[in-house]
Amino acid sequence: MNARGTPRLRGALAFMAAVALLFTLSAALAPERAVAAAVLVSQGKPATASSTEGPFTAANAVDGNLGTRWSSAFSDDQWIRIDLGTSTAVGQVVLNWEAAYAKGYRIQLSADGQQWTTIHSTTTGTGFKETLNVTGTGRHVRLYATQRSGQYGYSLWEFQVWGTGGAPTPAPPLPAEPTYERLVFSDEFNGPAGAAPDPAKWVPETGTGPNNELEFYTNNKNAAQDGNGNLVLEARREPTPGSACPRDPLSGSTTCQYTSARLNTYGKFQFTYGRVEARIKVSGTQGLWPAFWMLGADYFDKGRPWPYTGEIDIMEHVGKEPKTAYSTLHAPAYNGAAGYGGPHSLPGGANYADGFHTFAVDWNSTGMTFRVDGQVSFRVDREELERTRGPWVFDHDFFLILNNAVGGDWPGPPDTTTRFPQKLSVDYIKVWQ
Repeated sequence: MNARGTPRLRGALAFMAAVALLFTLSAALAPERAVAAAVLVSQGKPATASSTEGPFTAANAVDGNLGTRWSSAFSDDQWIRIDLGTSTAVGQVVLNWEAAYAKGYRIQLSADGQQWTTIHSTTTGTGFKETLNVTGTGRHVRLYATQRSGQYGYSLWEFQVWGTGGAPTPAPPLPAEPTYERLVFSDEFNGPAGAAPDPAKWVPETGTGPNNELEFYTNNKNAAQDGNGNLVLEARREPTPGSACPRDPLSGSTTCQYTSARLNTYGKFQFTYGRVEARIKVSGTQGLWPAFWMLGADYFDKGRPWPYTGEIDIMEHVGKEPKTAYSTLHAPAYNGAAGYGGPHSLPGGANYADGFHTFAVDWNSTGMTFRVDGQVSFRVDREELERTRGPWVFDHDFFLILNNAVGGDWPGPPDTTTRFPQKLSVDYIKVWQ
C-alpha cells in the first residue's frame, strides 16, 4: 500500500469526510433536526442507567416528552446509555438537562455495549440544552457523567441521538405551522342579556380554585352575556354554605366568602398553534386576579399534572398592580414565580380596568409573540428559551380558559379597600390557524 492508500480506503475516507461535512452543514442550519439524511435514531429505544432516583427512569429520557426525565443517584460517577438496535453513524447528540446537570461528562460509542470509545469529553458542561456535533459509529451510545453541578444527581429531560442508518422509530410529526388566515374559533357574545355562555363552546368549572384562591366558582351563576355584546364574569362577596376555602382575613371564615366564574373550552375546542386574540376589560381592586390563558389538553386527556402540561398565560392582571398586565409561560423547568414571561404597562400609566384592551399571542413551533393593543409586549424564541431556561413543551393541543379569581398567592386577599361586585368583561375571543 502506498502513502495515498488503496482505492477502497480512499473511497471510505471520502465517504467519512462527506458524512462529517453533512453534519457540519446540518448543524449550522438546524441543529437538532439536521438535514433530511440525518434523523432522530434514539427515540423509543431501550435505555438503561447506572442508577435511578424514584420513578425517574432511563426510559423517560428517550420518550420524546420534554416533561419527563431520568434522574440518577446523588453520587459520581453515573451513566445512561441507549441501544440503537443496530450500528449507526452518529453525527449529533442533544442533551436537555434539568437543573441537576453534569459539568464533566463523556459521550461514548460501542459496538457491543462492552468496549467504549469516547467521541466527546468536557469538564465545562453548561446545562440547559447542549447540542454536540460528534462523529462516530456504534450501536450503543452512552453519556458517562463524572462531575455534578451541585449536590444532587444527574437529570435529563431528553437524551437525543441523531444519525444516519440504524433503525429509527419515526417520531410523530409536528402539527402544520399556522398561517393565521383561517378563523377556527370565534365567540362574540351577542346573546340576550342574562344568557349563559354558549354551551357548545364553553364548560363552566365549579368549586374552589387553586393557588389559595378564596372564591367558589359557580355553574354559570356568575357568568352571563350582558345583551351589549359582552360576556361578563362577575366576582361577588357572598358565602357558599358547605364550602371550604383558605381563611378570609376580612371575615375570619374558612367558608368561601366569594363567588365567581371560570370557563374553559376543553372537549369543545382545543388546538395546536395559531393566533389567539381577545378584547377584554379586566376587573380591578385589591385581591382580584382576572386571566385569559391556555392549558395543555393532556391535563384532562392523560391526567398529567401541572406544570408538565404547559401553560400559556396570554393575560393576567392583579388588582394591586392596576397599570400592568403579564404574559407568561409555565413548564416543568420554569413555573410559578419563576415562569418565563414579561409585564406590559399602558402608555401614560393608564389603569387596565378603565377600559377594553386587546390581548393576543401568535404561537408556532419556533416561539410566541404576545401583543397588547397591537403592540409587541413579549417575544419567546424557542431556541433561546431552551438554551437559557429549559425545554419547550408547547407542541401539542391546548384549550382556552377565562376566570376572574378572588385572592390567591399572587394578588393576596381582598382588604377594606376592595369593592364588589367586580366584572371581567369580554367583547370577543377569536383563534386563527
